[in-house]
Amino acid sequence: MIGWILYGRKEAEYNKHYITMYQEEGKKFDITFELIIVEDLDFGVRNNEWYLEYQGEPVKLPRFAICRVIYPLLSKQLECMKVAVFNNSNVARICNDKASTYQTVASLGIDIVDTTFCKHGELRDKLTKRNGQTVVKTVDGHGGQQVYLIDPSDISQVDEVVNNTCYQDTVIQPFVGCENKDLRVYVIGNTIIAAILRKAKEGFKSNFSLGGEVSVYELNKEEREMVHMIIDLVKPNMVGIDFIIGDKGELIFNEIEDVVGARMLYQCTDINLVKLYIEHILDHL
Repeated sequence: MIGWILYGRKEAEYNKHYITMYQEEGKKFDITFELIIVEDLDFGVRNNEWYLEYQGEPVKLPRFAICRVIYPLLSKQLECMKVAVFNNSNVARICNDKASTYQTVASLGIDIVDTTFCKHGELRDKLTKRNGQTVVKTVDGHGGQQVYLIDPSDISQVDEVVNNTCYQDTVIQPFVGCENKDLRVYVIGNTIIAAILRKAKEGFKSNFSLGGEVSVYELNKEEREMVHMIIDLVKPNMVGIDFIIGDKGELIFNEIEDVVGARMLYQCTDINLVKLYIEHILDHL
């Protein structure tokens, strides 16, 4: 069986070891994983039907594709062409837009940071109405990138964040969680795999890729129920569900990572996430 693993060129170079893990583990399941660089894909509609070419040539489509790039349109194209995509285009569409994620999860009534949605070009005006420490995030930021903590009364800080995000939609939130801790819950299908606590070494971003300290966290019954509410709503294949740790130790929903990284999970546990994901995919084909 042929499966594609989709990456951007730069990300594929950074994740060579992870790609090899898929290829080696896939052999045990009689799956050949082909690395597809998305910059080398051309796709669209031609002669009244969908088409997709790789490196300028027609290509035989796989049985399924694992999408490790933020590209909901490509996921949808593959689905139109009868390729099973993990995560599917609906999950990708929701989870790669923070405003859409908050809008969707708000239906559950769980704790979410108060959030204002801001269309590009309107950020400066919105910030004039804010007081106190404020977090600004681009809606499509990933891995802790394009997240800013500012004082709206400081014109230089406002100028910097406006200039850095001038062509992007953003979300605006009050700063919460003064201990700078958050929690990532790894999920495959409807199963909670593990939860990892992250704490920032400096600043307010706790991402492992930015130097955050990590450790295993045991979810209690109420926390597990909250995670399962999100799972039942979004119906992901594999994601990371992130929570801020509030000032009273409570979990406050933050975001869902579609293209979720696994380095900190492998550092803290001996869980073979790739094997579990392949088994999930085979169960759902």
